[in-house]
Amino acid sequence: MDLISISALIAAVAFVILVVFISRTLFRLERVFRGVESTIAETQKDLHNVCVEAVQLVHTSNHLANEAKIFVNNSNELTKDMRERAKSLDVLAKSVEEVGVTISEMNEKVRDTANNVSNTVKVSTEKMSQVVNWGNTAMDLWEKYKTKREGKKKNGKSNINDSTV
Repeated sequence: MDLISISALIAAVAFVILVVFISRTLFRLERVFRGVESTIAETQKDLHNVCVEAVQLVHTSNHLANEAKIFVNNSNELTKDMRERAKSLDVLAKSVEEVGVTISEMNEKVRDTANNVSNTVKVSTEKMSQVVNWGNTAMDLWEKYKTKREGKKKNGKSNINDSTV
């Protein structure tokens, strides 16, 4: 064998070894690409599911936002209504306060009138007591006068102008 055949044989063996290593590498690379392909397919499915859920979440968020707007509007209307009612209660409270003041003033006037009547009754009672005392004194004097006069008539003296009365 000559040198060219040996070198061709070495080149052929080297080529076969190179082909074996390259084909092993290509088979491994094919397995990696298949794994990547299945991973990408799963990722696409997951991404599709995430997109569907995101769309549902956006719809739910929009629905909640609309409900929140309705709630805020209702709250604003309720607050407005409460303010109007509070204003009407203020008017009612002022009216009640004015009635209270009027009743207080009326009570004061009734108290003053009662005191005046009481004082007048006291004065009148004192005057009536004096009148009754003077009346009793006058009656006593009349009884004494009458008794003396009757006693003198019995004794024969009928002088009405008796100064011993």
